[in-house]
Amino acid sequence: MRIDLALFDGDDLLDRGELLVGSIARTSSFAVFQAAHELGPDAADIVLSNFPPHVDLENVTLDMPIHESADWESIDLGRYTLAFWCRLDA
Repeated sequence: MRIDLALFDGDDLLDRGELLVGSIARTSSFAVFQAAHELGPDAADIVLSNFPPHVDLENVTLDMPIHESADWESIDLGRYTLAFWCRLDA
């Protein structure tokens, strides 16, 4: 599964990148965080971590169902918003 991620602080884009999530556990590095990810039978297990001190987040754990997004989706993380778009073409 291919997942585009974008992390916002209000309207300010902090980081944006793409994950290719497969059956083998991997870690992808972005400018503002790392993403450990692996595809399970029904969902992608994703953990965002290693945020810099100016980003007030610890670990963000996502249990993302395997699906094709029709548009950007988002998760409210308080001050931050994580936007994502899932594709099954990976």
